Amino acid sequence: MLQVTEPVKLYQYDVCPFCNKVQAFLEYQGIPFEKVEVNPLTKKEIKFSEYKMVPLAIINGQQVNGSSAIIETLMGQNIISEREKEWCSWVDSHLVHLLPPNIYRTPSEALESFNYITSNSNFSVVEGIVMRYAGAAVMFLIAKRSKEKYGLSDNPRQDLFDAVEHWSSNGIKSSLYHGGDEPDAADLAVYGVLRSIVGDNYETWKDLENHSFASRNAFFKWFEAMKNSVNNNL
Repeated sequence: MLQVTEPVKLYQYDVCPFCNKVQAFLEYQGIPFEKVEVNPLTKKEIKFSEYKMVPLAIINGQQVNGSSAIIETLMGQNIISEREKEWCSWVDSHLVHLLPPNIYRTPSEALESFNYITSNSNFSVVEGIVMRYAGAAVMFLIAKRSKEKYGLSDNPRQDLFDAVEHWSSNGIKSSLYHGGDEPDAADLAVYGVLRSIVGDNYETWKDLENHSFASRNAFFKWFEAMKNSVNNNL
């Protein structure tokens, strides 16, 4: 693992699955970091950067762009297995793209997901209100386009249910974690992305909790174990 000389500065959106993936890794590894919530409309917090997407991190004074690059940089010389790489690739190429069509499935759900903005102390009351409504509208439209871009079906909930079943049946199988007795890179990637939809603001997570599928018990046992493993290292 890379030796960090100062806390990692993570520029992020609270609702971003890629950002949550990085956070889960940092927290589990016990790497000190500082979150900087970025205004999704003005992006004034990252005006210093030509790269205008999140997550963006400053690691030992160097800028690193994108969740996979950030995690790879922090891992240093640590080598992960081919099986871990395959699942991490699945997270980035498939799982993460299922979330926007679910989170922002309807205008009301999109608005709910931006509730966190109005309570964020980094933004003024006016900024919060503008970002909540404008951000929800933009993300609703982006979510609709992403279904076509990534070849998703017209039933985003079922797509997500199928992906969770796929991970539960083929990723964790009979073990507590994909990594066996301890979480590995695949566990952290899947958990980090999925935890971005946990909370009272999301109908998506409520529907997943109420959905009946073959490996349901294994999935929620794994998810709770992951939450405890990550939180124990904070």
